Amino acid sequence: MEVWKKVSRMPAKAIRNMQDDLLQKMVKNEFAKRHPYYREIFKEKGIDPESFRSLDDLNKLPLTKKEDMLPREDDLRHPKKFVLEPPSEEEQKSKKKGFALFGKKEEGPDPKDYKFHTLYFSAGRTARPLPVEYTHYDLNNMKEAGFRAFDILGLTRDDTMVNAFTYAPNVYFWQMFYSTVGIGSTALQAGGGKVLGMEKILKAMDNMEAEVIAAAPGYAMFALQTLDFFGFSAENLQRLVIGIDYAPVSATEKMKKLMESVGAKDNKVQRIYFNSEAKCGWAECEPGYGYHLNPDHVLVEILDPDGETVLGEGEKGEVVLTHLDAKGTTVLRYRTGDIATGGLVTEPCPNCKRTVPRLMGDIERKSHYYKLSGNEGPVDFNANELRRRMMANADVLLWYVEINRQNGTDGLKIVFKGVSGRDEEALQKNLEQEISETFNLPVTVEKNTLDAIANKIGLEKYITEEVVFDTRQE
Repeated sequence: MEVWKKVSRMPAKAIRNMQDDLLQKMVKNEFAKRHPYYREIFKEKGIDPESFRSLDDLNKLPLTKKEDMLPREDDLRHPKKFVLEPPSEEEQKSKKKGFALFGKKEEGPDPKDYKFHTLYFSAGRTARPLPVEYTHYDLNNMKEAGFRAFDILGLTRDDTMVNAFTYAPNVYFWQMFYSTVGIGSTALQAGGGKVLGMEKILKAMDNMEAEVIAAAPGYAMFALQTLDFFGFSAENLQRLVIGIDYAPVSATEKMKKLMESVGAKDNKVQRIYFNSEAKCGWAECEPGYGYHLNPDHVLVEILDPDGETVLGEGEKGEVVLTHLDAKGTTVLRYRTGDIATGGLVTEPCPNCKRTVPRLMGDIERKSHYYKLSGNEGPVDFNANELRRRMMANADVLLWYVEINRQNGTDGLKIVFKGVSGRDEEALQKNLEQEISETFNLPVTVEKNTLDAIANKIGLEKYITEEVVFDTRQE
């Protein structure tokens, strides 16, 4: 952690100089030399890797979309083109020899850093899952990212934790796994609803007297709201760490109130933004203060979601990634499809005083922006905003929305289950009025049973629940 202590307190100018140097080396020594896809792109577009000196040269580099990386019908191995090739035999033979304290020291790429270790996948929420190859080098980077996230969250080996992130070959479960193992904390790797299920997870939390639960936001809220049903206590619970799915700040306030209502010892809620292609998750010290990045691992830009303009500090836009220190699958100016509502800022965090860049606000899915036809003409419907409102509603237990079309007009059907003891009839009327006025679309609101909605959204069987369904093409 010595390096992290230094990086996390570096002045903005020093971070910029560090990233200039890392980008120059990554473009010249990795992307241009041993990356099959970008090597070909550079050749086709006449891009000279020697011309890169700083972040100011980023606009010379091509942008990458997920579609560029996915398997193709005529080439199922296409994702391998985004995996760095190991050093050639010639390269290894010509490695420079330097002097170390006790003999000669070899300089140059180490073949072991490029050796395949494991294969993880993107979550596949908005497209087919993308295979992401990790080497031992990448795995060590992910472990380091996990230790940094724990440092930001303030988690230590004295914390007893339940890792309820869904067990899957993906970064979110495994970063949490390696973090808890690495710091030596007492932890149950529960694997979410797909492995243990809600009742056993809550029983484990109760029996272990766990202070910390890590889970997807919807799953965490459902757990808190069903504690009484299963007859378990939350008297030792002190904090929720929520990730996988994107949790609006407003939802964290609802969770805090829920924790108070079930008798939790404390009501601390913190967020992690996991990104499969970045090979790590970034944590917030407190909700609203931004996801603290690892500027020596990944460079983050914010671009106009509908164009290629790089946006300024604090401007809402799409998160774009470039690896600065990675092997295996690597990306250059990769458009994630995630929208940071508060953009990117480089000023020191006013809460924890760390100086690394931060992604601010909520993370939205670009795929949940819809162009619809309402009663009065075209409507820009942001399903992320609907999700934000429904997650923050203290009376809603579970819900989903269907986008449908009748006679050329698009509309919304909201299906919900209210919190036990609440007036569902009044809630139904309030939701219908609020949502129709907010989005200027025809809206119907229906009640349904807990089991029916849980099965529909995949609460205990998907990586994270799906609550937005576009049925217009069915």
